[in-house]
Amino acid sequence: MQIDLFDFSSSGGEAGGGGALTDLPRVDTPDRRGMLTWCAQGSMGRSGARILALEIDGTITLICQRCLESLTHTLSIRSRFHVAADEEAAAAAASDTDNDDFDVIVGSENFNLDTLIEDEVILSLPISPRHVVCPNDADERLLDSGRPSPFAALAGLKTRVQDSGK
Repeated sequence: MQIDLFDFSSSGGEAGGGGALTDLPRVDTPDRRGMLTWCAQGSMGRSGARILALEIDGTITLICQRCLESLTHTLSIRSRFHVAADEEAAAAAASDTDNDDFDVIVGSENFNLDTLIEDEVILSLPISPRHVVCPNDADERLLDSGRPSPFAALAGLKTRVQDSGK
């Protein structure tokens, strides 16, 4: 969706929608059937700064890095952006320490809102997704494999070396 981000934010524009994960080709997931909903709202800040608020909700299927089974991850993204006129204004806004509640983006008259939504989804995904408790006790089977720990053998070597040095 292309919007004039300057006009959208200064006029208090609102837009919303939803779509399938298939609409976000850069999001890496084994199951592309998930759905997302989003809402964007523009406003003007107290200091006259243009603001874009973006909310994204939905679920996405990931792979648990512990048991390698599918994992449903819930997305609830709330982002606020300071819309800068150009790169120089963006750099100045980003260096403002009083502006920690906002990310800074450079606006344009042909701003691609879909790309921003896709970027926010990608940035919100966990680096190493894991179940809290893996199904079928997969994490317990890994811990209780019956083999002695290689670190226990190392501890034994360290004890023998220290005893022989006395």
